[in-house]
Amino acid sequence: MPVLLQTLVDKSVKNMGSGIHPVVKESALEMIKRAYEEGIYVQISAGYRSMEEQAKLYGQGRLGYSYNGKNYSNMSKPRVTNAKPGQSYHNFGLAIDYFISSDDGIRALWTVNDKWRRVAEIGKELGFAWGGDWKHFKDYPHLEMAGGLSYSQLQSGKLPSLTSKVGGTKEK
Repeated sequence: MPVLLQTLVDKSVKNMGSGIHPVVKESALEMIKRAYEEGIYVQISAGYRSMEEQAKLYGQGRLGYSYNGKNYSNMSKPRVTNAKPGQSYHNFGLAIDYFISSDDGIRALWTVNDKWRRVAEIGKELGFAWGGDWKHFKDYPHLEMAGGLSYSQLQSGKLPSLTSKVGGTKEK
């Protein structure tokens, strides 16, 4: 029996967190629904990430990394990101990571295949940029909507103006 759409949506909403931008959230949920209609079961694994959470991820696989006076070094785990706190669109609620779920919804499938690429295409149709298109560091699970803003603009408090391709609404 295939995993229910509502199960994928509910888990994804929880994983995106409360700091996710409303247009990013709406677009991510629409991506899940469109993929489901094509028999692809996708779930969001991450969304908004606090600066401390980013520091913890950045510290993985690094020695001597500290942020705000706290040591985040963790050599027992592999490196998973090159983004320090404030250098990830996740920190501003403008990015999500996804995976393909097994048909029963129990296992995460991380193999980048035709289904994975189709989900990325759906995401791009909805306004996301895909990390799989990056030239130097391929980040296949990553989708972002930065509204043309740089990290420094976001750090200084500038807010993106994003337009939903789902309902056509514009939100800041």
